[in-house]
Amino acid sequence: MNPQHTVPTLNDNGFILTESRAIASYLVDQYGKSDSLYPKDPKKRALVDQRLYFDIGTLYQRFADYYYPIAFAGAPADAEKLKKLEEAFGFLDKFLEGQEWAAGNKITLADISLAVTVSTADVSSYYIATISLSPPHLLYTPYIYSLSPPHLL
Repeated sequence: MNPQHTVPTLNDNGFILTESRAIASYLVDQYGKSDSLYPKDPKKRALVDQRLYFDIGTLYQRFADYYYPIAFAGAPADAEKLKKLEEAFGFLDKFLEGQEWAAGNKITLADISLAVTVSTADVSSYYIATISLSPPHLLYTPYIYSLSPPHLL
């Protein structure tokens, strides 16, 4: 169904779509009762899209560049990559200056996407600081399950 062999993948009555942000945008457009999460106004939508692209192309990418070598290869922390990640979080802080949400004063798809990246980085920083990264699977076994609500397991 998904030529990339990744998740998430959506099959909506034969319409196949992959990539979480594209799926979220489609679902709000297709089934949303209002456009508050993903505005129809071109300027407002462009700002939400910019924040979504920032999330996947900058914030999450820099998180992955920093964290994945530590978590999956046992590499030491890279100070330059950490600096780039901190810079990306600084950009997010700028987006939030003077407003409650990343793309304005109402929650949008961008905030939901960004919240996933921010919370993943937050949880990951806990692991980096408190457990040995050798072997990397220690990041997943008891710790991830202990953080998950029982109904999600």
